[in-house]
Amino acid sequence: MSSKSTSSTRRSRKNKTEEGQGTLPFQKPKLLRKPDKRADDAPMNRYPMSGITVEFPYKPYPAQIQMMSKIVKALKEKQNALLESPTGSGKSLAILCASLAWANHEKNLLVEEAEQVIANEAQVKERIMQEIIEIADDMDDENTLIENTTQNLPRKLIKADGDRSRSSSPAPEISIDQGNSPDPSQASMNPKTYIHAPKIYVGSRTHKQLSQLVSELRRNTRYRPQMSVLGSREQYCIHKRVRKEAEDKNEACTQLLDSNSCIYAKNVNKVLRSKYIRPGGELEVWDIEDLTQVAKLAVGCPYFASRSLAEHAEIIFCPYNYLLDPLVRSRMGIDLTDSVVVLDEAHNIEDIARSAGSYEATETDLIITSKEITQVLDHWRTRCIEHLGNAYKTLFLFVSKILEWMTSDPEPCTLQRDGYEEHHKVWNNRDLMDTLESFHIKKETLKGIEVAYDIVQDDIAKLRQENKDRREDVDPITFDDEVEEPTLSPTNGRSKKKDEKSTRNCISMKSLHLLEGFIMVFRFIIPEQGPSREKDYSLALIRRVHRKRKRDWETKFGFWCLNPGIVFRNMADSVRSVILTSGTLSPLDTFASELETPFPIRLEANHVIEKSQVWIRSIHQGPGSVQLYGTWERASQFQYQDDVGESLYQISETVPYGILCFVPSYNSMEKLLERWKATGLYKRLEKRKHIICEPSGAGSKDLFEQLMNKYYHYISEAENDQTGTDGINGAIMFAVYRGKVSEGIDFTNNNCRAVVALGIPFPNIKDILVDLKKEYNTKRYKSGDPVLDGNAWYRTQAYRAINQALGRCIRHRRDWGAVILLESRFCEIQNVRQLSKWLRPLCMVESNYQRAMEGLREFVAERNEFERLEREAESEQLKQEPSAELLEQESMEQEQLDLVQVKIEALSPSAMSATTDSP
Repeated sequence: MSSKSTSSTRRSRKNKTEEGQGTLPFQKPKLLRKPDKRADDAPMNRYPMSGITVEFPYKPYPAQIQMMSKIVKALKEKQNALLESPTGSGKSLAILCASLAWANHEKNLLVEEAEQVIANEAQVKERIMQEIIEIADDMDDENTLIENTTQNLPRKLIKADGDRSRSSSPAPEISIDQGNSPDPSQASMNPKTYIHAPKIYVGSRTHKQLSQLVSELRRNTRYRPQMSVLGSREQYCIHKRVRKEAEDKNEACTQLLDSNSCIYAKNVNKVLRSKYIRPGGELEVWDIEDLTQVAKLAVGCPYFASRSLAEHAEIIFCPYNYLLDPLVRSRMGIDLTDSVVVLDEAHNIEDIARSAGSYEATETDLIITSKEITQVLDHWRTRCIEHLGNAYKTLFLFVSKILEWMTSDPEPCTLQRDGYEEHHKVWNNRDLMDTLESFHIKKETLKGIEVAYDIVQDDIAKLRQENKDRREDVDPITFDDEVEEPTLSPTNGRSKKKDEKSTRNCISMKSLHLLEGFIMVFRFIIPEQGPSREKDYSLALIRRVHRKRKRDWETKFGFWCLNPGIVFRNMADSVRSVILTSGTLSPLDTFASELETPFPIRLEANHVIEKSQVWIRSIHQGPGSVQLYGTWERASQFQYQDDVGESLYQISETVPYGILCFVPSYNSMEKLLERWKATGLYKRLEKRKHIICEPSGAGSKDLFEQLMNKYYHYISEAENDQTGTDGINGAIMFAVYRGKVSEGIDFTNNNCRAVVALGIPFPNIKDILVDLKKEYNTKRYKSGDPVLDGNAWYRTQAYRAINQALGRCIRHRRDWGAVILLESRFCEIQNVRQLSKWLRPLCMVESNYQRAMEGLREFVAERNEFERLEREAESEQLKQEPSAELLEQESMEQEQLDLVQVKIEALSPSAMSATTDSP
């Protein structure tokens, strides 16, 4: 078995420098760990770009220089940028250094402008005071004149006392305002000149990707901006009862706040004042785990602390649905006006934007909302406030009309059968508008519904504030989470009297959010100005058997957005610049057209590696001469499954350490493994590699992290030859395209020496949303819009997923690996053209399987020999360098010599003479 020696984990200084631009594998966070921080005096390379100096810790790759230059240009010129750079080319570090360099430059300009304004005002004040004094010298009553004259002058310019002395007040202080107005009550006490500096929002798909971005900022730069990381209560909440028992953490948190029962919420300021996260602190640059640990020590709430820190932050990290989704922006209080938005891993933006512009609700949701509104209308308070009662009546009519439409029997044969347990019907275009009119939703009536919603929303906010004011002087009900807490009533935590059990003073936050979601969608379809956009939406009614109660059918309806440009442009129109980056954005023209947003600045960068570092082959058939045509039908055949399994076994024998194998779906993964277990191939494969499978399901986060840690452990064992099982040389992980492994996880060096791709992951053609999107794009394409037609869009979705998965192989400039496409369709040139720019020229078609394996063995042997020579050169270099013990001994000897020299100088005649002459 060809492999690296035990010293493979040790890298030369040069190698460390280049790998420092990568990301870290999973690590269990330690309590208040001291992070790796670059010293303030650490050497930095400086590169002038468009008049702005960008500090960069290493010699940048060409792709990084191109990306930083494009980002600086876009931000200076207030333009949008679409930047594609291969995975592993150092995008994250380039994004941070370029954007923060521009931010510092912008702040300096603003400060200079403010200083000039202050200087001009001071000159005006000086001139006016001089004129007053000159006039006063000729008058008998100078004090009276000055007093009368200064009454008409601006207070900011002069302050004259009775003896005509000039003001000796200090110069005004300049303060950077990161988008939040200062407290007016403090202005007179400590006058400042506030200048507005744009915020930078950096978004990515997952919190793990955000953690990697924060790690880059902390470890590899000297930039130390005010920062925050926004997250949900799911990530931040440390309240034991809520974290363990509450299904809806948002609702549970709201009830605890209203009942004043959360000690953590009362101690937010303790978190904000923590020495760890303050400028110069050990966690000056922090991530979610860091702030959570700080909050536990302070017994404060990290969720609300992160939101408070965001108010004055210069750079804010958050999942990009926080920026794209209008509802989330509203609830989080995010104002993007004149801000900079940078979205990393932006290849998913189309799907996220369409999802953000859609809204669904079940019949049960609407029934609960209707019942709550009825209870509010019966409450004495609502009956006494006329405009509030009218608002609730308007919303009740709105919800009732939708419920009536949902529960009415459909016309015969209008619901299409979509499966054994589901029916659906879809309305488009004119039919959709007719349905909205049956809800009494028109341009004229929608405004009235919005007004009613605003009245109800303001009233709920008023009630919550009154409740908070009444209780803020009362100690929390419980300090220790383990103490039994009171059961909170639906009426925002307040207990009800016996005669008020059927009434409530306001609707729940969940019902309020339901109304907000529908109003958002209706406003997108029927904008206040311009034509309606019913062509960009579909209305769907779905009825399916309830999963738990097989005899009961549940009804759901939703408005599905088919045009991502509606939501994306809603965000982009308000910001200064939008920067989208990813390794898989192509084709750029149609990507921009889908988002209905101009991107004048674009980049398609090359990879940073040499051709000899990667081996890419498309293999037509397996060792059994079976055509590897991985369609759903063919992939279910035993011949295909057996030949794919034998191919993977031989690849595992050839390639050491880590291998990733991507399959189109969890179902196909289960079929392959089941077949291999039945034939014995699974046991054979286990003798070469530890086998790990990516878990399915949204609730598998903890299990996934455990499996990833196990995977890294197996690779480490193989590197150190400490495994107790003979013949095992690493691990193979089976993963799904578009899954957790396919993006956001780092597989540097031996963690991934080969990526094997099975099939092509086309979206599920039986998915009604996929079918509607294909039909929608085809209509737009035929009408002349610059978008992909339905079939081209469908293919692009598949190849983007493949390209994203293949990018797991190469993670930095000195990395190497093999990309193996076990799929005969990649023998066709039109399919090879769908691969990423850096993959296309390197991909070779191999029709003979045995010849392909010979080439793979030669490639692995060459790379292992290259690394062996590198290690020898490194060892020779280390021999020539003095050891750490020798350097320490020389240092101690030098200190002793210095001490002796000091004593000799102290006893010299000149020193004694000086001592004698001293008084």
